[in-house]
Formats: sequence, C-alpha cells, structure tokens
Amino acid sequence: MTLRATEPSKSTDAMKRTKTKSNAPGHEPAPGENRPLSDGEELACASGASAAPNDSPDAGAAQANPIDELRAKNQELEDALLRAKADYQNFQRRSAIERADAVRFANADVMRSVVGVIDDLERSLEAAKTSDNLGAVVDGVQLVYDNLQKALQAHGLERIEALHQPFDPNVHQAMLQQPTDDHPAGMVIEEIAPGYRLRDRVLRPAKVIVSKAVDAKP
Repeated sequence: MTLRATEPSKSTDAMKRTKTKSNAPGHEPAPGENRPLSDGEELACASGASAAPNDSPDAGAAQANPIDELRAKNQELEDALLRAKADYQNFQRRSAIERADAVRFANADVMRSVVGVIDDLERSLEAAKTSDNLGAVVDGVQLVYDNLQKALQAHGLERIEALHQPFDPNVHQAMLQQPTDDHPAGMVIEEIAPGYRLRDRVLRPAKVIVSKAVDAKP
C-alpha cells in the first residue's frame, strides 16, 4: 500500500507567511494590521497591568495599624483610671479629716454660748464680794441662770414638764407613791429633780412622786 504525504493546507501556509513577514526587520504594518509588541513593550504592559489597581491617590499612603490604635486607646484608658483613682483617694482623705473635725468640734456652738454665761457668773461673784446688798447679788445670779437657760434652749435642750402631769414612764421616774385625796391616782404631785430632753431624745427623766388612792394597798 502506497502512503501519500499530506500537503499542508493553504490557510496554514498563509499564517506562517504572515507571521514571518510581520517579524521581519523593517516591516511596517499595513493600516488596520495589528503590530506585534516588542519584549520591552510587553514588560511595560505587564507592569502597568499589575499596578493598575493601585492607581488611586490614597493607595500609596500607609494605612493605620489597628494594633497601634488599640494600644493608644488602652493608654488613654489607663491614664483616665489613674486620675480617677487619685481623685478618689484625695476625696477619702478630705472626708476623713472633715469627720474627725466634726467629732472634735461638735459642741463648739454650745461651748461658745456657755462661755458668755461664765462671764456673767464671774461678774456676779465679784459683785457679791464687794456688795452689801443681798438683793443685788440674788438678781445677778438670777440673770446668769436665765441666760444659761436661753443658751441651752437655743441648742435644743428642753425641760420636761412633770408637776401636776399624769405619770408617764417614758419621761418620768417614780421615786415613790404617796396616798392622797387631793389628787387623782397616777398624777405627779412632786418633782424631786427636773428632767431634760434634747429635741426628741430624753437625756434624763424627771424624778417624781406619784399619787395613789388612800385605800389602795402599797
């Protein structure tokens, strides 16, 4: 059997002639014909294609590092915490000093009032030493007593009413019971020692004698 060589197709030969012709030195492409790129042009195109996505003005600027931002924020929080801690410690020290002063000088106003009464009492004593008028001495002592009562009342001290009042165990202390027909049973008929309260608190109950019926058993 005889084999016949296959002839190359005309189209294949035409493509080879075209490629050879276009690559030939000094060949100028015809109008409309695609000119082949040289090696330098191909490298420039490749470089331009790879750099195309970063052509924006901000692409070359260094972007902020999230770790650096977190560190800066953490430093700000630490500084704020230290300042708040220092302010709180200063507040605690000031409060402790103010509380100590309040305890030490709690009676300053009362003492200031009593000092004036002491001055009156000293003047009365000096006058009693050189005066033969007993009535003047008594008037001076009475004045001192009245001033002392006013000073104490100004600071909330009150005398408890007891005489001829119904017996109240909250403010009265019965020293004894006395049978009598002149008063109803359970009445305060005599005050042995006065009682005092400071505003709503009883400082000392009044010591009293309480009446009871004559025929009642002790």
